[in-house]
Amino acid sequence: MKKTFFTAFVLLLLFAFFSCDTDDEESVTDYDISEIYGYTYYGNITASSGNTLIPSLIIYNENRCDWNMNTNGMNNNQFYYYAVKNSAANYTLYWFAPSEVSYCAQKDSSKTSMVVQVGINSPSELVILLTGDEFSGVSNMTNTRVPMTKQNSIEKNTNPSEIPLDTDVKDISITIPETAVAANWGGEESYTGSYTFLVISTNDTYLATGQGTATEDENGNLVPTSVKIKDTSALAANTVTVTTNPVSYTEQMSVGAFDISGVQVKKDGEVYYLYKESTTITTETQTLNEVTLVGKLENGILTWRVSFKPGAMPFPIVEIFTSGE
Repeated sequence: MKKTFFTAFVLLLLFAFFSCDTDDEESVTDYDISEIYGYTYYGNITASSGNTLIPSLIIYNENRCDWNMNTNGMNNNQFYYYAVKNSAANYTLYWFAPSEVSYCAQKDSSKTSMVVQVGINSPSELVILLTGDEFSGVSNMTNTRVPMTKQNSIEKNTNPSEIPLDTDVKDISITIPETAVAANWGGEESYTGSYTFLVISTNDTYLATGQGTATEDENGNLVPTSVKIKDTSALAANTVTVTTNPVSYTEQMSVGAFDISGVQVKKDGEVYYLYKESTTITTETQTLNEVTLVGKLENGILTWRVSFKPGAMPFPIVEIFTSGE
């Protein structure tokens, strides 16, 4: 009798446990990821510095999304992605930098820039968890659950903008030989030419690359791309101040011409070299961080590589200028 009672009691407990588990599963609405396509979601998180970050996310379709780590001071970053469904209304998204789109097509997760867990509480509310970040180098959001709310004031958009990615554009490296010695600038005061640009994430993938375009004056006339080099050796021996050309790499993001002072000049044989270690430059419109320059003048051709991070942007824009013959 006791054995029969005990057996019945155990069966009752098991029935109750599985019944509750079934109820929990049934209480989760299995929203498909397609139900959030085109909507913009904002979150809120306090960084270790005490500043409030407002990340934004928009998933356009089955392979494109935009992410902004902080709408206060940063810009949208465009990604390719693929999604894996884990359970009801729960997905893992593998994000790839534009230059790695072929790996996305192959679903090669070893090449991802970011890995993001997305839980869809409703089409109006998401919870994201960033579990892998080879992209920004910003640690504030890693392994932190961030609720995100749909922005009803922002119109639904399932048509992502074209990603500027010119596969012919490559980064360069200019090495100043150890035999180079300090010298006064022996080149011209200005050069006209062309430039290319790259936006490089922390894992050396490209978010954007392209050929620079000439700007227009107030009358709509094209203004040639040009840079200036002013000898400042009277103020500091063997230095110049260079003025860059304006750089524009998306419709939303452009940087006007700015001066880099205290650039060192060296010479090796008949080749002049320019070098400026990392510095911060404040213009009338923004602050540029980690500004560096390295260049050379050889056979009358000026080539330089300028790198900088505008504002709170965690990765650099690189501009490569080459003068005409």
